[in-house]
Amino acid sequence: MAASSFNYGSDNSGLVWGFLIDPEAAAAPTAVPIGVADAVRWMAAPQPNQFIWLHFNLSNTASERWLRQHAGLADEFYATLHQGSRSTRIEIADDALIAVINDVLHGFSLDSAEISTLWAHVTPHAVISARRKPLASIERLRQDVLQGAPLRSSSELLVHLLRDQADVLVNIVRDAVARVDTIEDRLLAGRLTRQREDLGAMRRVLVRLQRLL
Repeated sequence: MAASSFNYGSDNSGLVWGFLIDPEAAAAPTAVPIGVADAVRWMAAPQPNQFIWLHFNLSNTASERWLRQHAGLADEFYATLHQGSRSTRIEIADDALIAVINDVLHGFSLDSAEISTLWAHVTPHAVISARRKPLASIERLRQDVLQGAPLRSSSELLVHLLRDQADVLVNIVRDAVARVDTIEDRLLAGRLTRQREDLGAMRRVLVRLQRLL
C-alpha cells in the first residue's frame, strides 16, 4: 500500500489494507493481500466460499467517497458514521451486520483515556471496516490474519475481532491491578507523595473505559 503523511497511512482510496480470504484454500496462507482494483473486480463477481476484508482510514476523505462509489454498503452504515452517539452495538440492516465498536488506540497507556471508534459492515462476501485512528484490536486481528488464523466466514472475522478486543481489555485490567499494587506498597511504606493523585487519574481512565467499552 502507498503510505504517506498526506494520505494518513492509506492509499489514494483511503484503503489501509485488504485481504482476500479463502477458508477452503489448500495451502497457507488462506488470506492474500489485495488492493482496491482487485477488490472492485472481485466484488463484481464474488466467488463462492470466499470473502474479502477491506480496512479504511476515515481520516483520509477519499475513504467515504470510494465506499459510496464501489462498495454497495447499506445506508445505515453511513448513518452510523455521522451519528453523535457512538455507543458500542451491533445492528442488522437487510443482509448485513453493522458494528460500532469503541476501542483503545494502538499503543494505549493507562496515563490517558485514548479511545476511538471502529465501524464495520459485514455481509457473507465482504467485511468493510473503517476508523479514524489506529486501534489496538483491529491491528491485532490483522496480525492474526497474516499468521494464518482459521476464519471460516466473514461473521467469524467479526467474532475474532471482538475476542481480540476482550484480550486487549484483559491486559489493561492486569496493568491497572499491577499499578494499584505498587501504589498500595508505597502507601504501606509511608511514601505518600502523589499516590492519591495517581489513583484519581487511574480511576478517571477506568471509568471512561467502562462507559465507552
